[in-house]
Amino acid sequence: METKSADPGGRRPFRVIGAVLLGLLVAACQAGLRADDIDENLKVFSTELEERFLAPAGWEWGAFVNADGARIRYGHAAPAEGAIATVVLVPGAGEFGEKYFEATRDLLSRGYAVWQMDWRGQGGSERYYDDPQRRGAAGYDRDVADLHQFVTEIVRPPRDRPVILLAHSKGGHIGLRYLHDHPATFDFAAMTAPMLNINTGDTPRPMAKVLATSGDALGLGVRYVPGQGPWAPEPETVEDSDVSQDPVRYSVSRTWQIRNPELRLGGMSYRWLANAFRSIKLLNDSVYLGAIETPVLIVMAGQEELVDLPAQYRACFLMHDCTGVTIEGAKHEIWMERDEYRDVWLAAFDKFAAERGTAR
Repeated sequence: METKSADPGGRRPFRVIGAVLLGLLVAACQAGLRADDIDENLKVFSTELEERFLAPAGWEWGAFVNADGARIRYGHAAPAEGAIATVVLVPGAGEFGEKYFEATRDLLSRGYAVWQMDWRGQGGSERYYDDPQRRGAAGYDRDVADLHQFVTEIVRPPRDRPVILLAHSKGGHIGLRYLHDHPATFDFAAMTAPMLNINTGDTPRPMAKVLATSGDALGLGVRYVPGQGPWAPEPETVEDSDVSQDPVRYSVSRTWQIRNPELRLGGMSYRWLANAFRSIKLLNDSVYLGAIETPVLIVMAGQEELVDLPAQYRACFLMHDCTGVTIEGAKHEIWMERDEYRDVWLAAFDKFAAERGTAR
């Protein structure tokens, strides 16, 4: 289903933000689970992974130092028979390269060379604070700059074949800002559930924004918003998940974080949320969106619960060359969804790429 018009649709609460007001009233630091308690709880989870969720043949890790002196991790691999295009893959909030190994295998099988980068403050990249669990932020301008450094200094893609940006959620937000600022870098982009705005549930969005920015300004920036805390394995079953309906793929992120504690990240802080709202305001300006000329495919989840679905419709309508596809029944993490939804996304991507001369 393709669309270029807004559809208000149904939205379930983004459960964290509704408690921000309480956080401004409760200034005491929140106590998280003790490390030994977490380690004890982890014994109930398996750390086995199917082959498709492991690093593909030829995968190599690397790192570069950004303008702030922070170490940014990346990984890459190329198809054995030579690449028909270069894909730069950037993940969503809190994610990491290991989570996208299955996606990388899908792209390699299609003839794409894949380069993946972990955003600063998550995954294998350097964190902001001595406590690596706490989410920090230096502004989305910094993330855009890191992505540009990655593409121009590390990837350095050959210009005799297409260069494609592939992004999810927060990565899609930063990706759209990148396309605005650097229109000549990518031939086209494809995004799943880009974070154009955040669902705030029962709390009106303007109030949630004021509370987050006020909390940061009042010195609560590094503290978790109420309802959030240090990393703990997702206790709910896939039936309770607001991101996926596939029980195997749903467990991949948790499994990698159990296997590698350095990938763990706590919940949202006031500073992280305040920075997100600042960038959301800029990105959603109609003139700003209208200036993005790079062809973009936006694939939206019909059962979206985390980011704002109408904002995605609106952005696609306002951009110069955008194709919107809604996958009815899918949840936020389309890459990690059941095959019946994930295959629709891959088919839409294949069609979009083929129409732009990228196919083996």
